[in-house]
Amino acid sequence: MFVASRLNLPRLWGTSRPTGYQTMPGGFHDEESGSGESDSLLDRGQRRVRRFWDGFVDFAFQGNILQIAFGLILAAAFTDLVKSFVSDVLMPPISIILPINKNMEEKFAVLKPGPNFDSETGYNTLHQAQDDGAVVMAYG
Repeated sequence: MFVASRLNLPRLWGTSRPTGYQTMPGGFHDEESGSGESDSLLDRGQRRVRRFWDGFVDFAFQGNILQIAFGLILAAAFTDLVKSFVSDVLMPPISIILPINKNMEEKFAVLKPGPNFDSETGYNTLHQAQDDGAVVMAYG
């Protein structure tokens, strides 16, 4: 493997590195492809793949990514828990005390009644209003 300083590449103004010497994420260094004819294309490819894989392993097992994954799993479980608590524990007593329908999925407001609308009874269900062609806003 050739070192970038042996390549006699011109240096950029104000830097101590030659222009062909690039710093990659994770502290790895990559020389440009003009490193010599003794390196085969396959060897250079294997070294680059190895550097990439080593960088990925360093990133994946830093600890931060594992903490984020663990947090996302807990958040998904907590979301389901809260949703179940609200719909199964809190809403039934509230719907008895307040004039709220027990079936919250059927809450709707009629914006424009359909042709068969009866002003005395209205629509009993969202499905009935939609079948009549009424314009509704479903909010439940």
